[in-house]
Amino acid sequence: MTIRHIALLTALNALLTLGVAAYVWLAPTGTAFAMLDVVELYRLKERQVAAVLVKRDASDADRAAAIQHAGNFGAELATVVESLPQECRCLILVRGAVTGSSRQLPDLTPLVRQRLGL
Repeated sequence: MTIRHIALLTALNALLTLGVAAYVWLAPTGTAFAMLDVVELYRLKERQVAAVLVKRDASDADRAAAIQHAGNFGAELATVVESLPQECRCLILVRGAVTGSSRQLPDLTPLVRQRLGL
């Protein structure tokens, strides 16, 4: 191996090392995650609808409106959930899919609950 080959290999090694270092330095720091409890949202909607249905002085129109709102709830929730990743710039995980300590993950359930009027 000549000195020229050694110098060339050293230069390539230095460039490769600088490239990796630049990538590590400039690359985004991992994916952000947040959590959403969809089951809780459905339970809250069920309670809201049930409260209207069992209310003694509720009219038939009130009961019909409550049932219609319950039927539209899935579409409303889907619309809100679809907009969350762009807003928080994160990946949304369903609470039931998170194992271990979830204290480190932001919980977006209160925000969605407020948007849906629950």
